[in-house]
Amino acid sequence: MSSHSELKTSQDVHLRAKQIKSLIRSLKQKIKKIEREGEVAPANCHIIRYQVNGKGTIYWYYKLQAAESIFPMATNNEKKTKYKYLGRAESSAHIDAVEKLTRRNLIDELERVIQSLTESYLDIYIGTETE
Repeated sequence: MSSHSELKTSQDVHLRAKQIKSLIRSLKQKIKKIEREGEVAPANCHIIRYQVNGKGTIYWYYKLQAAESIFPMATNNEKKTKYKYLGRAESSAHIDAVEKLTRRNLIDELERVIQSLTESYLDIYIGTETE
């Protein structure tokens, strides 16, 4: 009787592992689909809103900020800066950056889930080896 329950448990483990692998493949396909939709913002970037005081008027502008200097400077393409000027909220540069950043955030989250599932997959087999 115990060999039957061990066989069933082993089959269950392999089935769960197969499901995890299938889910990982599916999430990787979703990442590829997102990448085909358009350009993706570089990693570790976000959009900053800042204000400029004019003659009695406040103006709001946006820029893309990276963790490291990756964007070419406007005045010298050979030098890099952490910032990319996007202009006002209605500018095409701002809207384009929001779309790119949205794709980046979706990909980053899917990659975190894939990493977690990969660890779960490894835990299944490590857990069965120690039992």
